[in-house]
Amino acid sequence: MDNIWYYAVGGERHGPLSFEDLRALALSGQLKPLDLVWQPEFGPDWRNAGQVRGLFENDRFAAPPLPDEGIAAGVPLTGVTGGRPSSTAAVTQAFAQTVATLFRPFDPTRWFSIGFCAWLAYLGTQLSFNPGEKTLLAGAESGESLKVLFDAFIDRLSVFSWGGGQLFFLTFSLLFALLFCKLRSRGDFMFLHRWYRPDAPIKQCWTASRSAGQELFVWRVYLFLIVALLLLLNGVLAYGNVIKPYMAAGKVWDETLIKHAVVCVTAAFLTLAVSALVSHLTKAFVVPVMYWQGVSASRAWLAVFALCNQYPFAVIGYLVCGVACAMATGLAILAIGLLTCCLGFIPFMLPYFGAVAMLPYFLFFRGYAVCFLSQWRPELVPASA
Repeated sequence: MDNIWYYAVGGERHGPLSFEDLRALALSGQLKPLDLVWQPEFGPDWRNAGQVRGLFENDRFAAPPLPDEGIAAGVPLTGVTGGRPSSTAAVTQAFAQTVATLFRPFDPTRWFSIGFCAWLAYLGTQLSFNPGEKTLLAGAESGESLKVLFDAFIDRLSVFSWGGGQLFFLTFSLLFALLFCKLRSRGDFMFLHRWYRPDAPIKQCWTASRSAGQELFVWRVYLFLIVALLLLLNGVLAYGNVIKPYMAAGKVWDETLIKHAVVCVTAAFLTLAVSALVSHLTKAFVVPVMYWQGVSASRAWLAVFALCNQYPFAVIGYLVCGVACAMATGLAILAIGLLTCCLGFIPFMLPYFGAVAMLPYFLFFRGYAVCFLSQWRPELVPASA
């Protein structure tokens, strides 16, 4: 029965042929992962070729290209005017492929396997319930003003001392954050690889993403150091121009202090906002360019800058549409939780299982960025292998 296969390309059915012949078509590029295939065991339903195990495993894109080896496909990163990408078209395309990957057919083994890669890719960045928020809300409800909260912060700052315990905790936290960042950088390429190869083994993804993940990790460390330096400089200025004069004046606000405080808070907010935007574009756009072209993160950013320069409003539309999709997902999760008397929230709060439960969300947004880039320049980043 394994030797009775049919496939459909461009609306035309071909076959019957053997699995080896079908696999040869896949390896030569004549058969794509989203093309339809059928054999008697499938019953009345056709399946995407990418869902058939062993069909694409040995093609030339089975592993991500490594950085620092030059541009793998010989595609220029800049100087090429691509087509104007559409966020709505990217949403439609990403949603269709997400459904095809996870539900046609539904394979629990594949779901948990891809979920592991998603968990690594978003390690340490998933939202969780913060008990501190309850305390802050309680303080606001009891009538505590912003000045009282600021005074409490000043009092804690004044009695804080750098002892051995504090230094140990800070060092441990930094090491833990670096470990998470390293795993997350590697997981980004593993998860992207699963977008193109849903049935790729985890071991293969882990091995192939070593060099690219290390390159991305180093770049993220540099970004963290720059942001930390800017925030530290802002904190020093805030202490000298706001906190110290405020304490010397007996904790009394005047017009000059308020102006300095507004400037410092605005500078900190802009620094964090730009940092968040850079981090998002790195995950969304830089990683796919690195994956396909085998370049470093800094060189991949050249392509992202070219996209932003050519179609700035399209990029803004991508971000706005992404926020709208995220809000819709949040409302859906809220509805699920309320309809199940909050029991539906439990899986989202558990490590790994939260990523598995959120896999359609994560896989959709991974594909959303890829499909958006592919509309701009498909030779730079294809929507599918």
